[in-house]
Formats: sequence, C-alpha cells, structure tokens
Amino acid sequence: MPFYDDEESIERVELYKLFASVFIGQPSDELIFQLKDMFQMKFADSPHEIRMDFARIFLGPNGRLMPYESLYNYPLGDRPRLWGRAAEEVQSFYISAGIVMDEEISLIPDHISAEMLFMSYLVENGISELQKKFLEEHLVKWIPEYCNELQKYAGTTFYKEVANILKEFILSEHELMSEG
Repeated sequence: MPFYDDEESIERVELYKLFASVFIGQPSDELIFQLKDMFQMKFADSPHEIRMDFARIFLGPNGRLMPYESLYNYPLGDRPRLWGRAAEEVQSFYISAGIVMDEEISLIPDHISAEMLFMSYLVENGISELQKKFLEEHLVKWIPEYCNELQKYAGTTFYKEVANILKEFILSEHELMSEG
C-alpha cells in the first residue's frame, strides 16, 4: 500500500517509472506512443527507427552513451569506469532505504533506470529526506549532463525530446526539493 495519496506524488512516481522504462530496454510501441501523447512530443520517427537508435546509442561495445552514473560523476583525479565510486554510493543509498537489488536484475546500481526506480520508491513511500539527498548527491550531478550528450548523439527526434524532458524534470525536481 503506497504511502502517498496526493496527485503530485502520484504523478512524480509515475514519471520516474516512465523514465526508468525508457532506458531499461528497447521501447515498445505502446511506450513510445504513451510518451508522445503524455508530453505532446513532435517526432516522425517510426518505432523501428527509435528501437534501432536505442541499440546504436545504448547497447553493446559500440554503444556511445552507456547510462551509468559512474561514467559521468566521479571524483577529481579518478577516471570514469563501470562499478565506480558512484555505483558503490548508490548501492549504499539503496541499502539505507531497505532495498536489496534482486540478483535476477542485471543492472549495475547506478544505471539510470535503477536510479529512477529508486526515486519512485522513495516518493511512493514518502521518504522525503532521502529523496532530497539522492537528488543532490546523484541525479542532478550527472543526468543533466547525460541528457546534453544524449541530445548530441541521438539519431531520432524521439530521444532528443526524451533527453530534454528528462533534464527539465530532474532540474525541476531538484528545485522543488531545494525549496522545501
């Protein structure tokens, strides 16, 4: 049973879950059209073109923009790498909230989808202090930059618009949390 019951929290939970689904795998037709309707996106890309762009951007050894925080948020003097310091810090956040990632989930803790799902959990359960801290120490430190890169490398208008919408969402969430 969710803790939240106000419209704003319900909407935030759904947005975090929606963004998680965009990056976790090639989007279904249903997801593509849901995003198009919800955000009034203007793109002519076909679902096939969007899925091909997903593979080109995110998958395999040639993927240009692997969506892991450790590749964007790392200490000065360190280097970007998978399972970097950010992944360990994010894992600690999960543990502090009582979440243990299922072994069947093949995501590294700092994958953008895992972080989005974690935020949806925090909002859903009314864990405000951890929401603010996680936004400040993690999401706002890398997602806006990541979205800028996604806008450069995306071959479809769909992913360019997703990048813009996600960036604005994270920045507005951070602003909202900073005020409160």
